[in-house]
Amino acid sequence: MISAYKKQLLLVLSLILVVGLLAACGKDNTGTGEGTNAGASTENEYKEKYDPPVTLTTVWGVAPEVKYKNGETIENNVATKWAKEQFGIEIKSLWSVTDTNNALATKLRLAMSSGQDMPDVLVVGNNDPQLVADLVDSGYFREAGDLFDQYANDTWKKAMELDPNVWNPYIRDGKKMGIPVLDYAYNNDYLLWIRQDWLDKLNMKAPTTIAELETVMEAFKNNNPDGLAPDKVTPLSIGFKTKLSSWMGDPSWIFGAYGAMPEQWNVGTDGNLEYGSINTGMKQGLEKLSEWSKKGFIPKEAALWDENKTAEPAVAGTAGIIPGPYWMSGWPLVDTAKNVPTAKWTPIALPKGPDGKATSHGTPFSSAVILINKDIKHPEALFTYENWMFDNFANPAKGSPLEVGMFKGYDYDVDANGNTLYQDDIPGGYINIVRYFLVRDGARIPDAQMTALLELADGKEPETKLEKDIANSFGKQTPEAAKVLMSQKDVALMNMFTGPTTPTMKSKMDYLKKIELQTFNEIIYGTKPIDAFDTFVANWNKSGGEQITKEVNEWYASVK
Repeated sequence: MISAYKKQLLLVLSLILVVGLLAACGKDNTGTGEGTNAGASTENEYKEKYDPPVTLTTVWGVAPEVKYKNGETIENNVATKWAKEQFGIEIKSLWSVTDTNNALATKLRLAMSSGQDMPDVLVVGNNDPQLVADLVDSGYFREAGDLFDQYANDTWKKAMELDPNVWNPYIRDGKKMGIPVLDYAYNNDYLLWIRQDWLDKLNMKAPTTIAELETVMEAFKNNNPDGLAPDKVTPLSIGFKTKLSSWMGDPSWIFGAYGAMPEQWNVGTDGNLEYGSINTGMKQGLEKLSEWSKKGFIPKEAALWDENKTAEPAVAGTAGIIPGPYWMSGWPLVDTAKNVPTAKWTPIALPKGPDGKATSHGTPFSSAVILINKDIKHPEALFTYENWMFDNFANPAKGSPLEVGMFKGYDYDVDANGNTLYQDDIPGGYINIVRYFLVRDGARIPDAQMTALLELADGKEPETKLEKDIANSFGKQTPEAAKVLMSQKDVALMNMFTGPTTPTMKSKMDYLKKIELQTFNEIIYGTKPIDAFDTFVANWNKSGGEQITKEVNEWYASVK
């Protein structure tokens, strides 16, 4: 008869054996070092190449400017053929649309409402947050964060860690329901471009404060170095036709000098999110803009000007300052010299307010989301594809097989003498092959482009593919401007609310935005006193803003 002690010992040994067997079953036997998805069969184990091939279905919203050659289509092209040869992954299209007039969104909404099959992998841009939220909540797609944790490689994970907030729009009940598609950081962060030739002729230095900026604008207008009459000069070219925060001709930094950042949700002093347009610093910024309007420092038609309109006086040579991204020397400012050959633009940091503050809006690190079908048979195949892209395509090192390009005859070619050909020199024309990839833009590491720019600014010769692309495609002053921007990078504030539209937003936000822009325009143009701002804030709160703030912070608490 077995003693009680021996029984207990046998039970413990049995448990150890069972646990060991379970652990062994969970290990990857492909040699990749990756595990299998919980609940998935061994057929779904991560592989570098699948034999026989596996299929990933998708759908395409094709931009109208996308071009093809050699009789190819979005469904069958050099990139889809490469995926099958390289990975044993056959990318099949359920359908495609030319994405004009929101055709992709319309097609996806129809598919949701009619119960049509959804693709294994769906990539949707962040430009329509409500569509993204509806897709995430549709029940068609599975949790993706666990797959990312299990299968994504170190390069991809490190890139994602640069801004963990990129996951927030897709988190539901603590689960990450979509994988953010990363984009280059800082692309629409901004600085000021100023006419250096005007400063030189006036023997003035670039302004570093709002007070100094006013002195410079006064001189540009009333003592113009090119002899322009005051009414022909636009000292500061800005526009706010539809909003105060944009990508060029943006006036939001003026409010930032007083600690406010309009039209986005910022972390307040109490740690909760507040809507920037009702921050008390807005009042000082509006008062300053009203003063500048009276003095003719900003365009009379600023309330009717969009981003492109603000570029017109800059290109014409009649504007002294224009806010915008670091890449503007390549476009549109390169064209100023066609009208004024002596014109020279220089990038400068944003001027500080009376309390030493400077604030700007930041560029999101993500441009789209990857959604994964709950019924997908081979979810790990997506990571086979994208891991390779992050390790090889995102930032090829000097000497890499991708150093000159991805597909010969498409994004590069080689002549009879072995010289690399780019752009218009490619026989049959250049093809922007990133539009062909399963995931938008292939793969981007958010800080890679800025890192390359800063190295070029310090005098490094372009060696890597990314450095060469920058040197060939950007304006000559772009590295210098990038250095100016990054000297002040900590002033940029990201919009901290990236969740789905709240219930009250759906019914009230359009009205609130309307009264916001109307009130601000009336204050700037002097048809209402500055105290109208206080009335606006009170109306904003009682007309739905207070409830929206509550809903926004409930979401924020759920993703902290």
